[in-house]
Amino acid sequence: MRRLRRFLKSFFLVDILRGLAVTLRLYFSRKVTVEYPEKVQEPAPRFRGLPRLYRDEKGEPLCIACKLCQRACGTNCFDIEGKRKEGAKFMRPEKFDWKLDRCTFCGFCVEVCPTSAIRFSPEFRLTGVRKDGLLFHRDQMYLLGDDLQDHLCGGCRRVP
Repeated sequence: MRRLRRFLKSFFLVDILRGLAVTLRLYFSRKVTVEYPEKVQEPAPRFRGLPRLYRDEKGEPLCIACKLCQRACGTNCFDIEGKRKEGAKFMRPEKFDWKLDRCTFCGFCVEVCPTSAIRFSPEFRLTGVRKDGLLFHRDQMYLLGDDLQDHLCGGCRRVP
């Protein structure tokens, strides 16, 4: 009985007809296209953009230079050195280098940060033309939007 059913399925090309039905159904369905430069679709809330440093409401950096992100990173993206200033309660990073060309966007650095100083940004435009734009120092870790694009591009500007 099984042999007969298998023979009839292969003889009448049942699997090919099922595949064609799916193709035809999707071909005639309504298309969803976003005209990218004119309309920008916001990324999903779970989207993992660039890891960025953040500040508190007063403008003070949240990073306490504990180096947990450096230890958790499997690709050695981070190079952090901290220093405690006279009378300060916490250490602050004196040197915070992050290498975009090594990052795998795994999220370990974001998960281990005790102060939530490092988080993924919603930035999805990661276009650059020079390799030196892929190295971020401490002050550049706070860049967002067009300033971030200028850094990635290495100072080049698009001419309209």
